[in-house]
Amino acid sequence: MMRISFHVSMSISEEEAIPELEIDVDELLDMPSDIERAARVKDLLVDCFKPTEDFISELLDKIRGMQKLSTPQKK
Repeated sequence: MMRISFHVSMSISEEEAIPELEIDVDELLDMPSDIERAARVKDLLVDCFKPTEDFISELLDKIRGMQKLSTPQKK
């Protein structure tokens, strides 16, 4: 299983704890569509006050690349 951990800053003050966010890439790879993957990541980032669209788009691009690598090549 592959997990990616992100530190999501939820406040400007560095004195407050920064929550850790884990995104289970295997879970995303098992989902049938990018729409479902994007919805799952949006759910995980619900407490993030910064824009997340670019992050989600880049993450989905990387996941599509991982799917191509894991798909057996036919000869």
